[in-house]
Amino acid sequence: MNSKMNEHMNASSEIAPGESDDVRMVLWTRRPVCGPRTEIIDRLSNLNAEGTIDEFTVETWPDEVALSEHTEHARVVEVYKEYLTWATEHDLSITPPFERRTASSLVGDTQDVLTVPVMCLAVYEDGLRGVYPCTRDGRTWNVADYLDMYESVDGRPGAADEVEFPVVDT
Repeated sequence: MNSKMNEHMNASSEIAPGESDDVRMVLWTRRPVCGPRTEIIDRLSNLNAEGTIDEFTVETWPDEVALSEHTEHARVVEVYKEYLTWATEHDLSITPPFERRTASSLVGDTQDVLTVPVMCLAVYEDGLRGVYPCTRDGRTWNVADYLDMYESVDGRPGAADEVEFPVVDT
């Protein structure tokens, strides 16, 4: 199995009223991609087929990565920093499920590592608009919560205002 799986889906149908013509979602997941993860991918595929989103991508990442300039997973570290900056700017937290810690080796060396979530969804519309899971004031919204809301809004203008959810206007 490749260390990275990309699944690109592009919709050619018209976007529902009230939706942008540039909604893109990126699902990061650990391997193996099975069980609840495939259910989320199916839901994203349906949103794409209905024209509710323009594109979605599935990316895989390891359980944890080294936080150093010499890491073999520089892209994952880059993405984490982007998501952390977005969360901080919008008074949200992505910790947990992202966890930083110092790991020690048997020979006494230490290394900062990042444990990544099993699944993480980033929503883009003219820039990063949401990262799930995220937390504010003790309330957590996960990937399934966000998709439940997104599917219930169904492109109705103003319907997203009916749902209390951390989606940030750019």
